[in-house]
Amino acid sequence: MGGAPLRVRHGYPRRVRILVGGSWITVSCALLTALWSVPQFLATGTVTLSSHPLFVVLFLFPAQIGVPVCLLVALNSILLLSRGRLVTNPRRFLAGGQILTVALLAICALLLVLPTTFGREFIVMALAFQVGQVVVAVGLALHLLRRRRFRRRPETADPNPPVPTDP
Repeated sequence: MGGAPLRVRHGYPRRVRILVGGSWITVSCALLTALWSVPQFLATGTVTLSSHPLFVVLFLFPAQIGVPVCLLVALNSILLLSRGRLVTNPRRFLAGGQILTVALLAICALLLVLPTTFGREFIVMALAFQVGQVVVAVGLALHLLRRRRFRRRPETADPNPPVPTDP
């Protein structure tokens, strides 16, 4: 029974940190890919693959980083869901957005291998990443608001009141 006292870990559990940290990465990557694909889609109705130097920076590299991280975070989200750890709305938005993104990307990949391809699968794939990540961005905003609210809470009561001693 003697032994080292248990240490209290501050902050979030590891899986929640993976959810939040991975979500920051995927939302950043989605924002960069949106800077390439959304203006093109709105202006011309298509998204082109290009040899332009900005294509690599705004679309290719962020997609190569964001999609695998999104897959990892979506798997982590499923584990959190199965263990009942998605207890707050920000976590639910983060997990749901990551799972939605993977589902939309899987549908796009399925469309590419079907014999009835219609030629616009790359447009759908380019925009599918952003659609799911908008939900994740809402979750991150809610997460930040929640953290800010808890940090600003006035400390009216001492969290560790002194224990009275018997004389």
